[in-house]
Amino acid sequence: MEPQIVDADKIDIERLIEIYSSPHLYHSKEEATWFVKPFFEYHHIKIVKIEGRVIGALFWKVVEEKHHGLAEIGEFWIDESFRRKGFGERLLRTGINDIKQFYARNNQKLRKVLVTTSEDNEPARNLYEKVGFEKSAALPDLFGEGETELVYILTIRS
Repeated sequence: MEPQIVDADKIDIERLIEIYSSPHLYHSKEEATWFVKPFFEYHHIKIVKIEGRVIGALFWKVVEEKHHGLAEIGEFWIDESFRRKGFGERLLRTGINDIKQFYARNNQKLRKVLVTTSEDNEPARNLYEKVGFEKSAALPDLFGEGETELVYILTIRS
């Protein structure tokens, strides 16, 4: 049961749309398609597979222009049955390395990686902090009344 962390391919898109169509994410196939396909076509998706099954994903993109050195992780998840087994940390660290390599290939320097999570998502907060992200802002009522979203930033030091 050795996981593979790879770039998402066209064959993975339908599975990702299916995953993101679940009620606690995008609620419909149309909404999930709207989210997944543009990321695949214009940004970056790393996935974790075990025996060919997608069990996690990390979506990231360049923020503004490359010369600013900023990237954002827009989505990061691990299938519930595989959580707390190290897959999330491996995917997150691999994603950060992927971002660094992208910037290096483009003769740019990555300076900061941003990610957000719900204030009540303690496992995600703990993981981000373990990897080196620092909480930089709280955005109250961002997605709904009483729902505070936290902004974490990883500063890349050369």
